[in-house]
Amino acid sequence: MTDVRSVRRLTLAVAATVVVLDAITKALAVQFLTGRGTVSVLGGALRLQLYRNFAGPRNTFEGHPVLVSLMAVAAVAAIAVMATRVRTPAGALAVGLLLGGGLGNLVDRLLRAPGPLRGGVVDWLRPGWSSGSMNLADLAITAAILVILVSAAASRRSRRPIALIP
Repeated sequence: MTDVRSVRRLTLAVAATVVVLDAITKALAVQFLTGRGTVSVLGGALRLQLYRNFAGPRNTFEGHPVLVSLMAVAAVAAIAVMATRVRTPAGALAVGLLLGGGLGNLVDRLLRAPGPLRGGVVDWLRPGWSSGSMNLADLAITAAILVILVSAAASRRSRRPIALIP
């Protein structure tokens, strides 16, 4: 059995790493992409373009930035509660990625212009195959989903229940 304190430390370390790296990459994106339009890299497979997202995923809640921010606060709070219940290294990785990604975007909503709960999340990555934009926090959330799916597949293969969080 894995030491619960070690697993929780791993969760927090992963979350903190995501928050720090997300903040650094957003600061670099703001500094180097402001006013540059779209920069194609990797033969157009990836485009770098600064975008402020006030409306959530796929602009679902356009015109309602406070609602999006409050939903983000609720999501991060729920993930923080999950973090106290993590029991496995895979669970720690998944929840740490989710928590770090949620916090990275929430920091933007709380601290960026035009003001608290109305700030725009800095997105700067646009994959060539997608019309959406994202940032490192979004990639961490996506990675967390992949960790959960791989863990579920592995536990199914071994015929034991998935035990990311009891």
